[in-house]
Amino acid sequence: MLSLDQCATVQDGATIRDALTALGDARMRLGDDRHPFRTVLVLDEKHHVVGKLTYRTILRRIEPSFLKCGECVALSGAGLAPEVIVSLNTWLSGFANDLSLMCTEAAKTKVRDAMIPISGGVDEDTKLTAAIHELVAGDLQIVPVSKSGEVVGVLRASDVFEEIANLICLSGK
Repeated sequence: MLSLDQCATVQDGATIRDALTALGDARMRLGDDRHPFRTVLVLDEKHHVVGKLTYRTILRRIEPSFLKCGECVALSGAGLAPEVIVSLNTWLSGFANDLSLMCTEAAKTKVRDAMIPISGGVDEDTKLTAAIHELVAGDLQIVPVSKSGEVVGVLRASDVFEEIANLICLSGK
């Protein structure tokens, strides 16, 4: 488990730019012999973990998403032909061809507007096998670890994998 002070963290009022800086700082603290962080934990004003930003979360802020799947279904249900919906989406995508502008806008986004709320997790006394189940069943990269209901750290899939890989390599010798 990595304690919160070892993790990349930002306040919920911080920007994505601040989160990326925190991610780089945490990488430096962790050292080159460990897998790099891929998640920034988001803290509220009481320093409780309330959310997380992942690589994918940040990339979603960059990717233009004009007509989401549900909106396309609604338009289709309203009688618009699929060709019209595709044409509309193509036309709208013309407004977002400037990656530099999209990154500038994403940099100013508050993490509270982009984060994934923290849910689930394991207690610090949970057996590793149960924590592995949480990682696998939830398709997660990290699992929050709690003590007395308060998140005190995270268990990263990459760290669990390294431990399991070592045990597998040592077994049968």
